[in-house]
Amino acid sequence: MRGGVVRHTAIASALLTLVVGAAFAILLREIDSLRASGRAVAQSRDTSGAVADLEAKVLDLEAGARGFAITGRPGFLEPYNDAGAAIPADARRLTMLVSDPADAIRVRRLVGDVNAYIADYSVPLVHAVRRNRAAGLSIARAEEGRRRVAALRAEFAGFRGIERSRLQPRLRRDDREAGEAATAAIVALTISIALILLFGGYLMRAVALPLRGAATMASRLADGDLAVRLSGSGIGEVGALERAFNSMAGSVQASRDKLHRLADEQAALRRVATLVAQEASIAKVFQAVTREVGLQSGADLARMERFESDREITAVAAWSRRGTTELAVGKRFTLTGSSIAAHVLETGRPARVDSFEGALGPIAREAQALGILSSVGCPIVVGGRCWGVIAASRMHADPFPPDTESRIGDFTALVATAVANAEARADVLASRTRLVTAGDEARRRLVRDLHDGAQQRLVHTILTLKLALRSHDRGDGGAAALLHEALHEAQRANVELRELAHGILPSVLTRGGLAAGIDALVSRVQVPVDVAVAAGRFPRDIEASAYFVVAEALTNVAKYSEAKSVDVKAWVDEGMLHVDVQDDGVGGASPEGSGLLGLHDRVAALGGLLRIDSPPGHGTRIAATLPLPA
Repeated sequence: MRGGVVRHTAIASALLTLVVGAAFAILLREIDSLRASGRAVAQSRDTSGAVADLEAKVLDLEAGARGFAITGRPGFLEPYNDAGAAIPADARRLTMLVSDPADAIRVRRLVGDVNAYIADYSVPLVHAVRRNRAAGLSIARAEEGRRRVAALRAEFAGFRGIERSRLQPRLRRDDREAGEAATAAIVALTISIALILLFGGYLMRAVALPLRGAATMASRLADGDLAVRLSGSGIGEVGALERAFNSMAGSVQASRDKLHRLADEQAALRRVATLVAQEASIAKVFQAVTREVGLQSGADLARMERFESDREITAVAAWSRRGTTELAVGKRFTLTGSSIAAHVLETGRPARVDSFEGALGPIAREAQALGILSSVGCPIVVGGRCWGVIAASRMHADPFPPDTESRIGDFTALVATAVANAEARADVLASRTRLVTAGDEARRRLVRDLHDGAQQRLVHTILTLKLALRSHDRGDGGAAALLHEALHEAQRANVELRELAHGILPSVLTRGGLAAGIDALVSRVQVPVDVAVAAGRFPRDIEASAYFVVAEALTNVAKYSEAKSVDVKAWVDEGMLHVDVQDDGVGGASPEGSGLLGLHDRVAALGGLLRIDSPPGHGTRIAATLPLPA
């Protein structure tokens, strides 16, 4: 009996060994298959990531070229140049990742289409804009670029679809093999009683169930649910598979989110750039930019503010995610205490405020009242000066991402362009208005001077001549005296007419040119003047403007400067007439004075530039540049 027991025990042990060995053999085979599956998943992840990177570079290239074509701003060429430089490396990486001959053919065709798009459309577009922005803009608005980018995106999508379709059968096979392994474990558990139950439970918990979960999640991932994740708590190869799966899913989701975010940002920039290009009202541009900054930065509130000359700001536009006007608009704030505007004005750089708790100042009090927890903002630089600031704010504890400043900065350049254009239009309008006003006033003054002076003397001369004629007819002897009186009045009228003509344009200038006119001006100045004026004649309006620049400068020297010496220079360089008058007086001349403002308008009307440099205590320099006809 004992031998039988021993024999049965040996048989049972042999059977148990056989069952357990068979179960282990099946499990080992499944583990090997999982390793292969893991490598395939990693390969698919790398290939998908390479495809996504290449597609992102193509979109950067398109967005940069189109933004440059629409706005003409070189800043858009930074993403364009970065993408163009990175595309060859991304293409080589994708080519090296594929091993299947059919995939290699598809990759070569895809890379060829990308290179053809760059060579045939993107690069010619940028070159066309640089040569002729209007022609480049016409090319950018054509449908060719969008069609080719759409075709490339379709090719990228097709490549990813092939990868997904290739991955699904493998995942289903893994699922089937996992079921077979689970069945083997269950049989082994049934024959081996407690040991098999224990061992089978371990296998179910450590291998079978995670594999089923991985297969299920992989199917959901393949169907487009990029948010799926495995627990990552698996042991050994299963844990490695889970971690590889999670990494792949995270990479794919991050790439998709990055593409979506980039597309949203580029669309927002295009909307604002279109408003600027169409010369929409500055208020409309301000409101549009503030809204886009708030949305793109994930803020609850956003506001644009303009710096005033006395360390104050004026809020010019605001946006709220709740659609209500919460931040003040049209209100002026003093830049005391803690605020984004104060930091930007002091440093000229982007700034953050992580907390307004305990902060002082009117802007900080407004933030505290609204429940703002943090803010980030960027300067708006117009013509080299810090014109204003755009700030985004959050009312919840999550901080702004690290790239928020750069994303806001993309919009400040468009605001600067809009402000510069608006100021230029306003300056031109004001200049034209002043020119018209000055012309009208000059005509009224001339009419008044003629009426009150020369005309009255001529009328008196005519009456006196009539009286002389009557006296001559009567023979009373008074005609001679009356003729002398008429002659005197006629001579005075002639003097006054010459003086009026000299005030309009001196005869020495019209006869002798700019050098003679300036010599005549210098002769009437009591201060020593060093003169160096180019010889020759210039167009009449150029000579007149140059003459009046020197005349106004010397008048100011005589009246206000207390100067001991003056330098007057006029020379021609590269098709421009340069006029420069500099004294060593007390300085402090105001460019807003009526005389200097009139000079500015006169020079600007000829397409020239007038610069006034008059620091207190360091003299005054008035320099004009006037273009000469070719």
